[in-house]
Amino acid sequence: MITKKEHYLILNIENSIQSIIKKEISLLKNGRVERNFTSHFANEISANLNINNIIIDPFCNKHKGKPKLLNGGNIELDIAIHERNIDNNLVAIEIETNNNPIGDDLWKIKEMTKGTDGYNYKLGLYIVLGVSNKAGKIITKNWYKKGNILPV
Repeated sequence: MITKKEHYLILNIENSIQSIIKKEISLLKNGRVERNFTSHFANEISANLNINNIIIDPFCNKHKGKPKLLNGGNIELDIAIHERNIDNNLVAIEIETNNNPIGDDLWKIKEMTKGTDGYNYKLGLYIVLGVSNKAGKIITKNWYKKGNILPV
């Protein structure tokens, strides 16, 4: 079950996905552009999401000023929606721009929404967007809560 706040987050992020795909379709046509697309996606979420003190950080590798660690290793989230320097972690996002996804970062979403190593992200999103001849196609999009796929 999702809360009203989680529903609000999902709805705004889903709208941001559709909007940024339209705006940056030419970027996706160029091929694998994950970091570049992620920056634009984070900006789009920032423009649409209005929650006091909440920041949308692309390439987030810090937690309370220290390296973000998971299962003993340094990690980086593609996008973290959170309140910096405290434990108000709302959404962890991992993105792939690839027609044949390998899901190499999916484990981060599962673990961070389970609360592994104390992160306790309320929600996670794993999304794969097609590139080149599949530019703009959503190949995979799964929402997670407590390490499990949400039926959204």
